Amino acid sequence: MAEAKSSGDFGGIEAAIAYCSENVTPTIVVIESEKSGDSLLAEIDSLAEVCNVGSNVIVIGTENDVSLYRALLRHGVSDYLTRPVTPAQITEALMAICGDPDAAQLGRMIAFVGARGGTGSSTMAHNVAWSLGDIYEENVALVDLDIPFGTAALAFNIEADNGIVDALAQPERVDEVLLERFMEKYDEHLMLLAAPGSLESNPEITIESLSQVLEKLRRMVAFVVLDMPHGWTPWAQQSLQDSDEVAITTSLDLAGLRDAKNLYTKLTALRGEYPPLRLILNRVGAYKKTELSPKNFEETLKCKTTLEVPFEPALFGTAANNGQMVAEIKARQRVAADLGELAKTLSGRQKVTEKKKKGVLSLFRK
Repeated sequence: MAEAKSSGDFGGIEAAIAYCSENVTPTIVVIESEKSGDSLLAEIDSLAEVCNVGSNVIVIGTENDVSLYRALLRHGVSDYLTRPVTPAQITEALMAICGDPDAAQLGRMIAFVGARGGTGSSTMAHNVAWSLGDIYEENVALVDLDIPFGTAALAFNIEADNGIVDALAQPERVDEVLLERFMEKYDEHLMLLAAPGSLESNPEITIESLSQVLEKLRRMVAFVVLDMPHGWTPWAQQSLQDSDEVAITTSLDLAGLRDAKNLYTKLTALRGEYPPLRLILNRVGAYKKTELSPKNFEETLKCKTTLEVPFEPALFGTAANNGQMVAEIKARQRVAADLGELAKTLSGRQKVTEKKKKGVLSLFRK
């Protein structure tokens, strides 16, 4: 175990970065820092770049903030303690790490939700799910939670079944073997837990049942992508709160601005500000004379847009009719490249070319 203090000879996180960049990373690293918020998260990300897979980080800080705590966990930190700490707290944190060495790490969960219906949120979810598998060559599960109207099976030209319905029917009995049976394989890396897309199939979803299924999925794959329906149910709120990343897709009209602001404000209150919500503006340029500008959204929501997707009806229409993703139709198209960059942003990973040195925050496996 290596420890780097915020003052004295060890030099804080900077010294831990220097040590880990030149030596084999310890299994457990305990660091102490005076920083908070984005500054602390930036330091943790820098440390991650020089740490090997399997390392665990315990952070001792000054800010007693549940939003910061959740953000650090999303960034892969094992535990966060606020000063002053007692020996018993340190021991408990260490025991939590060492108590079950065989426990599988959880895959990253990424949720896509539309500010309102028809914004193209599902299209973004489908393309990002495919891109994650293609870029990182790891297993991805796409979960279509819009049970009566879901389009994931159509988008990938797969025969719709009752995958998500069957999984939610008896969640306590579902294991990895059953989940694999319920999922449809699209290619080497992408699997779909599809919705039947039938008005006859609309089971009651509870927070407990969905949480059990998603946790089991996260122990099976590197990434779980949620295609959320447009609705504000208790289980939807909980899933959005539990996700590592949330992307809001909206159209560039007044209703889209209003609903995006409401959703952004509510989710920020539920999740905290770290990491920030991702805002996607879709079909930019479809109505050039009447649509609102990206600046209108950034000023109203007080955030930067993550991606602005241009209006490309022929490209997206061809992909939809072929049951393929945009990058499969035209890999060199600017839109395909932008969607790939979005996948990298939401993955929480370092650069693809740095696969041999994944960081502390690398909660994924093949």
